[in-house]
Amino acid sequence: MGMGGNMPRFEPPELPGPELDGPPDTTAATKVLTLKDDQARRYAEAYAGYMNDTKAVRDSVRDQLGIMDDKLTAGDRAAALFYAERATRISKGLKERQVRWEEGTLFKLLTGEQVKVYKKWKKDTDDEAQERAKRDAMRWNPIGGDRLAAMEEKTAIGAPVGNPSGTAAAVRVGRTIYVAGQVSLDADGNLVGEGDLRAQALKAFANLTTVLIAARARPQDVARLTVYIVNYKPADLAMIREVGATYLPQANPPALTVLGVQSLYREGLLISVEATAVAGGGGGSNRGPR
Repeated sequence: MGMGGNMPRFEPPELPGPELDGPPDTTAATKVLTLKDDQARRYAEAYAGYMNDTKAVRDSVRDQLGIMDDKLTAGDRAAALFYAERATRISKGLKERQVRWEEGTLFKLLTGEQVKVYKKWKKDTDDEAQERAKRDAMRWNPIGGDRLAAMEEKTAIGAPVGNPSGTAAAVRVGRTIYVAGQVSLDADGNLVGEGDLRAQALKAFANLTTVLIAARARPQDVARLTVYIVNYKPADLAMIREVGATYLPQANPPALTVLGVQSLYREGLLISVEATAVAGGGGGSNRGPR
C-alpha cells in the first residue's frame, strides 16, 4: 500500500450483549420489580445460582474483550477482530441460557405484572446496548485510520495514592485512561481502615478520584469499573453501590463488575477499585496545553 493510500475498512464485529452482565442484581431487581421481602430472598438465591453457574464463561469473554480493547486502542484492528470473534464464540449460548433461567426459574417467582415489568427492563437494556454498539462501531474505522491511533502517546500518571514502587497509578493513551486498582492506602503507603470494608471502600474510591484528576479526567468520565473484594459476600454489593454513588454520577453510570477474590497484593487490603475512563480532553497529565 502506498503512503497516501486509504486504510482498509473493517466491518465492526457483532459482540456479546447484555447477557454478559446477566439479569439485574438483587438490589436493582428489588427496586425495578418492587419485590417483597420473600421474593427478594428467593430472587437473591436464584440470581446467585445463575451467576455462579455462568461465571467462568462470562469471565473468559471479558478477558477476550479486554484484549480486544487494548488491540483496538493500539490501532491493530486485525488482532482486535481475532479476539472479538473469540469472545463471541465463547459467549455463544449465553443468551439462550439466560432465557431458560428466566422462563424456568425467575418467572415462577414473579407475578404477571412483575414479569411484564421485567420484560420491559430487558427490552430497554437491549435497546441501550444496541445504541452503544453503534457508537463503539466508530472505533473500528476511525477518521485518520490506524496511523492516528498508533501516534497517540502512552503517558504514565503519578498520584499520591500509595501505589507499589515502580508502577504507575494510571496510564493514559489518547483520551483513554487506564486506572490501576486503587486500594485503601494513604500517600505514604499506610493502610487506612484496617478490618473495615466500608472504610477501605471510601478511601479506595477517594484515591480513584485523585488519580482521575491527575490524569485530567473526572469521575463522570469513568466508563468501566471493576471492584475486587476479599471474601466477597452478595450483601457487600449494596454498600459498594452506596459508597460508589458518593464519587461517581448516578445519571449515566459506568459499567460495573464486582468480583470476589481470595486476597490482594498486600496483607490487610480488602478492596481494590480499577477503572477505565474516556476523558473529554487530549494529552497526558503533567503537561501544559500543546
